[in-house]
Amino acid sequence: MKFESKEEVRRFVWKRIEPFSIPPFPVTGRIPNFKGSKRACERIRELEEYKKSRTVFSAPDSPLTTARKIVLEDGKNLLAVKPRITGFLLLEGRKDVAIKDVTIKGMIRNGVEIRESELSKVRKVDVFIQGCVAVDIMGNRVGKGSGYGDKEYEILKKHELIKEPKDCLYVVIAHEVQIFEDLSHLMGKHDVKADVILTPKKIIRCS
Repeated sequence: MKFESKEEVRRFVWKRIEPFSIPPFPVTGRIPNFKGSKRACERIRELEEYKKSRTVFSAPDSPLTTARKIVLEDGKNLLAVKPRITGFLLLEGRKDVAIKDVTIKGMIRNGVEIRESELSKVRKVDVFIQGCVAVDIMGNRVGKGSGYGDKEYEILKKHELIKEPKDCLYVVIAHEVQIFEDLSHLMGKHDVKADVILTPKKIIRCS
């Protein structure tokens, strides 16, 4: 199937993923959470780049919640962004982490707020984690349409937390029904490619 626009892809996936979706609802208009997102997140521990990492960035989306918990449990620093990029939060790793601690409210309660102007003081990001609405096997990602994912990456790059040539592993958490063969014809210059896709069933290294 060849899509004519990113919005067409989004509408297709939001309908396709409904049988596999879990709260928050509705699925439409957001990065969808799905059955198996916990298992997909757990696969991050299989990545050598993650094992060596010290600081991990995560978007605030629901399917990434377990990934944020794992990062802190493993003694790493978690840099998270607040919804709509209204600020950043830094959390230090610790063993006694509950799921409620890595929800948006929990991170705001437990994290140290970092202004964008202060990001240069944070240790460089080794792994960058995002959700998606759709992604292809080459790493081309489609978000919910706000552009926040690419903006977050560019902000970290601007403050040299991510350096080029890319020294940070870009990881996308997705359900199998969100993965396509080729969405490259829909991509623009600002779109950043992912390196790895983690699903409930497998790890995909993007070509």
